[in-house]
Amino acid sequence: MRILLVSPNEELLPDPVFPLGLACLAGALRARGHECRVFDLCVEPEAELDALAAAFAPELAAVSIRNVDNVAWPRTVRYLPRYRELCARLRAAARCPLVLGGAGFSLFPRQLMAALGADFGVVGSGEVPLAALAESLEAGGRGLEAVPNLLYRAGGRIRATGRRTLPLPETAPDRAGFRLDRYLAAGGMANVQTRRGCPFRCVYCGYPLIEGRRQRRRPVPEVVAELAGLAEQGIDEVFFVDSVFNHPVDYAKAICRGILAAGLRLRWTCYGAPRDLDAEAVDLFLRSGCMGIEFGTDTLSPRMLGAMGKAFTAAEAARVSALCRRAGLPFCHAILAGGPGEDRESLEETVDRLEALEPDAVVFMTGIRIIPGTRLHEIARAEGLLEPGADMLEARFYLPPGLAETLDELVPRLARRHKNWIFPGHAVRCSPELAARLRRQGVRGPLWLNLGR
Repeated sequence: MRILLVSPNEELLPDPVFPLGLACLAGALRARGHECRVFDLCVEPEAELDALAAAFAPELAAVSIRNVDNVAWPRTVRYLPRYRELCARLRAAARCPLVLGGAGFSLFPRQLMAALGADFGVVGSGEVPLAALAESLEAGGRGLEAVPNLLYRAGGRIRATGRRTLPLPETAPDRAGFRLDRYLAAGGMANVQTRRGCPFRCVYCGYPLIEGRRQRRRPVPEVVAELAGLAEQGIDEVFFVDSVFNHPVDYAKAICRGILAAGLRLRWTCYGAPRDLDAEAVDLFLRSGCMGIEFGTDTLSPRMLGAMGKAFTAAEAARVSALCRRAGLPFCHAILAGGPGEDRESLEETVDRLEALEPDAVVFMTGIRIIPGTRLHEIARAEGLLEPGADMLEARFYLPPGLAETLDELVPRLARRHKNWIFPGHAVRCSPELAARLRRQGVRGPLWLNLGR
């Protein structure tokens, strides 16, 4: 089957993100004999879509929705109107069934399927379901009910085949036909996933809804082979997209040892949790090319760590920060201000502890995007912050009463005091103008690593 893979993500802040999910789909589909073409709106003009659809004549169009908004408050950017425009144009140009998937879609599957008029939807990992859907359509639609994690239309309703966590695919991402070179030229990096699934229980987080809680890890030689393939193309900067790269720490160490054993000269960054790291891990990170780690810390108030469902203590975050500082490994703490029970006292406590840790940067988000199916969603409903039947596609943020006024005073004060603190929701050191200036200077990768330039 001829399948057109479409990425509608146009967001360039904080950096342009290569559509790794579509590359994973391409690898799985091509391995089963399907022909794939790619259209990536981030690096290709929308005007080229019509010509591509006419020339390729796809039999199925798959649109991967990464985000529905920028999850930033108060300057929230909603992407749904743009997605509506693109899907309408795609429908007119391709004249074939439309299937939606991706991380953002998986959090709002029925709402997005209805809003965008799609024929099908795939929730969670898409490699197996999309291939099975293509083969069902080739057979005249027989066997749709057996396709895992599928939404489809029948009898005027959206129906679902049931949700289950799928094993990792046996195929590797296939980046052929993608314009990775344009991402690198725009300051982006290649990205690699080593595992799926998150066992942690942060009250707001959608990762377990997208990937499941059971962690499935790729064999280390397979990861190293993918990195070596990128290196052969002259790509030497990589971002590991795993939700928490350093857990379990022994697996992270094995990845580093594999990079070293293969003689790869890479520079890489990752997300992590301020826990588990020891001196050996930090040493391996540095020797294998780690440029920095962004910790999903959220808060350093002991009371708020409990309220947010975090799996570490403030003391542990301090220990890990000191370890990185002594070793010379750059680190950033990402903060989510405004969780259940947050007040001025807990915010000031977090700020005091952050200042004592002396991170290379802080990413300070205000307000927490409420995602259906999370514990935070339940809390917001119980507290009356969401009206019955609230449309969660219209970005709704959790923020305790009165905290907005506290943040109005706190954010400007902290921004003046700390030139290495970023406030995305307030456009402080996170703007298209700043990003463009740094990219003109040849800066690639996470902007927080380059604030001093």
